[in-house]
Amino acid sequence: MSLLLVFIGYLALGAVAGTLAGLFGVGGGLIIVPALVFAFGLQGVPAEVTMHLAVGTSLATIVVTGASSAWGHYRRGSIHRQWFLALLPGLLLGAVAGVFVADGLSAGSLGTLFGIFVLVMAVRMALSRGPRPGSVAPGRAVMAAAGG
Repeated sequence: MSLLLVFIGYLALGAVAGTLAGLFGVGGGLIIVPALVFAFGLQGVPAEVTMHLAVGTSLATIVVTGASSAWGHYRRGSIHRQWFLALLPGLLLGAVAGVFVADGLSAGSLGTLFGIFVLVMAVRMALSRGPRPGSVAPGRAVMAAAGG
């Protein structure tokens, strides 16, 4: 497979995943991780690293898009600073802990955990479970745990 063909394939994959994520209102990782596992398999990436590589690639893109989005919201004044600061410790600790946990899991275990996560999100969407508008924000400890 030529490098140009692989590049065009990944551009198309990103466009389709982004469109589907926007249409269904889900995070792009729910779509892009399985697609990357499939694409890496086509490229001959060893199966024992495929799932780790797919999850890591997805998370790397989330850092860039999340930072860009957060900066845009910050410039518009639409970030509740106290809530952000309450979430931040859990976000940072959760990200670091996640690296170590994922490193210790086999590809099969990581794939199983990802599958369970996808099923839980599907059930949540089917039941329309989400925050209720107008609800009071939880305390700092709950916000830090939610960030983690």
